[in-house]
Amino acid sequence: MAAFDRLNDGSSHAPRLRVQQTLWGMAKLPMNGAAEWTLDEKFSHCKAAGLEGVECWLSDENEKEVTEALKRHGLRLALGHRPYKVEDTQRLIERAVRVGADYVMAQPADAYTPVDTVAKLVTEGRKVANEAGLCYFVETHRGNFTETIPQTLALIERVPEIRITADLSHFVVVGEFYGWEDEKAHERMLPILERVAHVHGRISNGEQVQVDCGDGTTPWARFFVKLWTLAMKSWKAGADPGDILPFSSELGPPRYAITTPDGKEISDRWEQGLLMTRLAQEAWDTA
Repeated sequence: MAAFDRLNDGSSHAPRLRVQQTLWGMAKLPMNGAAEWTLDEKFSHCKAAGLEGVECWLSDENEKEVTEALKRHGLRLALGHRPYKVEDTQRLIERAVRVGADYVMAQPADAYTPVDTVAKLVTEGRKVANEAGLCYFVETHRGNFTETIPQTLALIERVPEIRITADLSHFVVVGEFYGWEDEKAHERMLPILERVAHVHGRISNGEQVQVDCGDGTTPWARFFVKLWTLAMKSWKAGADPGDILPFSSELGPPRYAITTPDGKEISDRWEQGLLMTRLAQEAWDTA
């Protein structure tokens, strides 16, 4: 059985970065009390910004509405899910094939599930996805088995062939990293970064999971650009013609977003999301 470790468009084009957006990250936009954008308005903003796709967690209730809107705007689709058993992935793959998703990602189980159970879950999930011709990426995320570096490394030790959706903000806030050299964050994450096939764009300062990065010159922004560069350098080293590295801006609404006591967001989440894509391009060029 062929392994689908990287998204590939079947062309002879040079490997490339694909910038996109998460649907969840567009909830409650525009910010602070204005009427929320409709799906068509959200996807129109994505298209106008040069984004190529949208990641979604679809249900029977919203599948038709979301996928039809994506088609109207010429945007690609990827699907996420949180599996506790392989049947969860089987259902997702059925949906992914039906709606023409490019790949799927999994936030596996929780931190209290034994590592051998999670290893079996992601191994079988990857097999199901690959048999359907789809890439299967394991996301690093709080509240899942992969919420810490040590647990993720333990999973990699058992399933070294897995490929990662790197939402590194979770590692940084859980590990309380500040980007200092003596923390050895890059060194500790290296076996994970070497397996990255998809990146989520959110930046932590080591205390909050999602912070404003100004114009991208803040110390925490530069720390993440370095992490992303290492992951992209490794990805590029093994890339073939037609390979695509998706980078998805994913800045969540409140309670992810920091607010004033009355619930108002304090930074422009849409503009910060576009900054994520610019920082990703910088990391790609440096890599």
